[in-house]
Amino acid sequence: MALSPGTMTLPGPVGVCPDLRQETFELPAQPFSVADARDRAFERLLQWGLSPEVCRTARLVVSELFTNAVLHTDSDRIGCLLYVADNQIRIEVRDQGSYASTPVLCFPRADEERGRGLQLIESLTQAWGVESAGLGLGHIVWAVIRP
Repeated sequence: MALSPGTMTLPGPVGVCPDLRQETFELPAQPFSVADARDRAFERLLQWGLSPEVCRTARLVVSELFTNAVLHTDSDRIGCLLYVADNQIRIEVRDQGSYASTPVLCFPRADEERGRGLQLIESLTQAWGVESAGLGLGHIVWAVIRP
């Protein structure tokens, strides 16, 4: 994917893997981009031959991570990296902005309408985490799904 000047780049996975499949895209940090991100991820994973059930799970993970980046950062663009290798799917969503704090798993009261996105990520994935993209460069929130 060619990126225009002033946009971010996403790092690729480390090492060489002969069965690696990888897709990178970025979208405006706007609510309408969430649907585009989840649809792109779903379609690409289907094209790579993953089961529809696994693709639906990945679509939901992308949707939650992208939504969090739209709602909780001051980014202009949000990047997404999907890769499949070694019988796992890794999803990374990178923002340009800053969070009020680093994303953490929280446990809202039953009457609260928000705050369950990372609980959902926790239940759907084998692992997830947050990394700094560098001083003032935002965060990378990643998740791993094993089909």
